[in-house]
Amino acid sequence: MRNRMIQRQIQFSLRVKRFGFTNVELLLVICIVTILIAIISPLIIYSRESSRMLQCQQNMKQLGLGLQAYQTTHGSLPPAAVWSTNELHSLALNMSTRPDLFTHANWALMLLPFIGEEQLANQMDYHQKISSKQNSPIRKATLSLMSCPEDDYSQPGNSHQFEPISGSAVEFARGNYAINGGSHNMRLTPGSTTIPTGDGAELKMDQENRVFQYWGNGVAGINIAFQPDDFVNGNSSLVVLDEVRAGIHPVDPRGVWAFGQIGGSITWAHGVNGDDYGPNNQWPRSDDILGCARLHETVGTETLTREGMPCVSYLDSNTNATARSRHTGGANVLFLDGASRFISDEIDPGLWHAIHSREAPADLFDSEHFAEQLSTENVNVEAELQNQFSDLKPSNEYPSELTNSLDMYFKLIPAGEFTMGVQDKGNHFNPPPETPAHVVTITTDYFLGSFEVTQSQYEQVMGSNPSHHLSEQSGEQKYDSYPVEQLTWYQAQDFCKRLSALPEEQAAGRTYRLPTEAEWEYACRAGSSDPFLWTVTRTEKDDSGNAAGIRPPLPVTSVGQYPPNQFGLHDMRGNVWEWCSDWFDRDYYTRSPQKNPRGPGEGYIKVVRGSDWRFTGEPCRIDYAMMPPWKSSPFVGFRVICELLQKPEAD
Repeated sequence: MRNRMIQRQIQFSLRVKRFGFTNVELLLVICIVTILIAIISPLIIYSRESSRMLQCQQNMKQLGLGLQAYQTTHGSLPPAAVWSTNELHSLALNMSTRPDLFTHANWALMLLPFIGEEQLANQMDYHQKISSKQNSPIRKATLSLMSCPEDDYSQPGNSHQFEPISGSAVEFARGNYAINGGSHNMRLTPGSTTIPTGDGAELKMDQENRVFQYWGNGVAGINIAFQPDDFVNGNSSLVVLDEVRAGIHPVDPRGVWAFGQIGGSITWAHGVNGDDYGPNNQWPRSDDILGCARLHETVGTETLTREGMPCVSYLDSNTNATARSRHTGGANVLFLDGASRFISDEIDPGLWHAIHSREAPADLFDSEHFAEQLSTENVNVEAELQNQFSDLKPSNEYPSELTNSLDMYFKLIPAGEFTMGVQDKGNHFNPPPETPAHVVTITTDYFLGSFEVTQSQYEQVMGSNPSHHLSEQSGEQKYDSYPVEQLTWYQAQDFCKRLSALPEEQAAGRTYRLPTEAEWEYACRAGSSDPFLWTVTRTEKDDSGNAAGIRPPLPVTSVGQYPPNQFGLHDMRGNVWEWCSDWFDRDYYTRSPQKNPRGPGEGYIKVVRGSDWRFTGEPCRIDYAMMPPWKSSPFVGFRVICELLQKPEAD
């Protein structure tokens, strides 16, 4: 009996074990569940991020419809903001630290009746400052349409507290969309012989009539609105709205939908020739905004860096601000045709500049491959250069100089090797890592103009003179010998073609082109790799004519008024700046070939040079030596290279 009971217990125990889990089975189940979680969790996160991204883009599209309705009603897009000139005696509103005293409506407030917010619009007193007590409910209103759900700082608990005087804070709700004020340079046009601000901001101040206007190359300005005819760039390739981030602390003024200020609801001066180019720029001194010093003191520089929200601590004005977002790897933009696109942080800075400029030619973009043009990688194809002296005889068979049918003088520049991009001696800032000094070999001699092309020479070939510095502005001196300027890169290129087509030049076997940047710098340095001794302030005894990056600026003069360099070339570091043939790419120096570099094979911005080093004394990342090929400046001209297809006859 007892044995039977024991056997039954054993059998029961075995049945229980059969229906349970072994340790191996349990571990296997845990592994499977862990793997499933690892697979599913990113999908869930991605799904949520995609949903937030979609909502963010849908908001932009709704705002785009509102902008189109506004344009239909008023014949123009709204101004970026309305700044009143009645409150302050000074008209230098762009430099004021009290925008609460003069800022009235902005583009977003003007859009309220067109985006389903008629009731809120009816509460707005457009004759009063946005900071006024009457407009308090409007500026504090949190609008879902103005917020991107991806930005966890865009919350009512993180409203912006603008406090110009202790104890008198003005509260603003956050927002994530800003109108495109432009990719121009932060400096005002027209520049000078010191710095060629060829694509800068425009400022109009009329004290007598109390007029203030401030605008760049974007779709809207301060106290100025643009009509459809102003948009040379096509609707499908011109950005109208940028995504921006809400400030990470109430002190941070960025991302404020109802405050018509740069950084708050306006992007500004975020192009390739500044230090705030592209979305989510992480350069420590990228955004120049009012109150940044206080922001550094409040949250700390490390926090701003960690959060990806850098700004300049030593400036206290709204000068430039770029697009930013909490999305991974980029930010959304809205084009004028209503299409919303996600733009990578790695977009070509030149393309970023161009799609934010209303002045960019529409044919700059290939409509069939525009999506490909917005790709994340720069083009690494080298430019092709026609007639690179392939038919020239050895240099000892040619004179050291020649003169063409227009009495243009050329010096024979010997082939050689030098270090390009050597930093000036006396300039102590660390240049960006994408601009390293590098060895370049010019393998063939070439004839370069001893002087910049003059107005007289240009007019003989082209039949017109676009220059700003004409005879009536030059006293008794004739303008004929002044350098031609105020012309685009396309016009300089056309001059080379027409000069080459002259019968006298064809008979002599001479053709003309713009120099490459490498040829230009080599000639400017007279083949030397030694650093140029530079000072920011001109000494009293300096009669060199050097002007690039040196203050005060020198006036534009007749060519050849100052001594030549060792190669016999005049005004390489002075007078007007000069177009080069190369497309501009900020990191081209990192991949430039050693022999005869010619620049990228394609691009959107052209190189301008006026000194031995591409930087001009600015102690930061601002890179002035470039300009869109469709722009002109009274301080940018050119000189040309003469190529010989046959040996010239002896004089």
